[in-house]
Amino acid sequence: MARSAALPELAHFLRSRRARLAPEAAGLPRTSTRRLTGLRRSEIAALAGISPEYYTRLEQGRQHHPSPEVLDTLATALQLDDDARRHLHHLATGSPAHQAGPAAAEAPDVPEATLRLLDSLTLWPAHVVTPMRDILAWNDAESWLLFDYAELPERHRNFAWFAFCDPRAPQLLTDWENVARSNVHRLRHALAADPLNERGRKLVADLTAHSSWFAKIWEEHDVRGPAAGSHGFLHPQAGRLDLDYTAYVIPGTPTLELVVLTADEGSPTHTALTQAATGRAR
Repeated sequence: MARSAALPELAHFLRSRRARLAPEAAGLPRTSTRRLTGLRRSEIAALAGISPEYYTRLEQGRQHHPSPEVLDTLATALQLDDDARRHLHHLATGSPAHQAGPAAAEAPDVPEATLRLLDSLTLWPAHVVTPMRDILAWNDAESWLLFDYAELPERHRNFAWFAFCDPRAPQLLTDWENVARSNVHRLRHALAADPLNERGRKLVADLTAHSSWFAKIWEEHDVRGPAAGSHGFLHPQAGRLDLDYTAYVIPGTPTLELVVLTADEGSPTHTALTQAATGRAR
């Protein structure tokens, strides 16, 4: 990561985390005269065991090369989860992924073996996605669940763009707001690992210009890596569908994820998916 870009991002991240940490959560008393909603710089410094002057330089983007030990104590003081802790280290020290440079703007190829696996999943909706949330491949079950992503212009074939800029998103996703937020968190995570990624930087700029809500969430500096979870869908024929999703990281460079959505056998969602797969096979 270019140090000129890293230091302001690190400073913003530290300030955003300090502002949301209440004194009570950090074991500090709240006096009647206290007006600050979060913690003071001196309080975070004390919790982390560093000098207030050193922490101030970090928040002002003037302190270079904080040690991993300092970053870990800051992460503990700020009560960061594992994703946010890794994000802090990325911002402060950079990552090997930064060597990718402008070439990362090009859409990567999906391995043939992954495409064969994707096509074999006739029951379960599945897709391949980049860290910047670009949709590279999908199967027929996924097209049935939402729509054929080929309908979208290639530059908008992206889950973050869909969540914030496609009017169908609130109608198709029961937890639309959570999905939208999750995509912002994933984008922050990806750009921390690859801040020179041309596609990612342009996507964030375009989303910020098109959605004030995206811009607001982006400034919260929350991060999240690949994970498992569940989503609710509103299908025009099948009704409410509840699916669990798991992201499988595909080995290789650049990093891609195969995301598969499943449901408990015998559940109404499983029955609906089975009937849809049978209909497509005829």
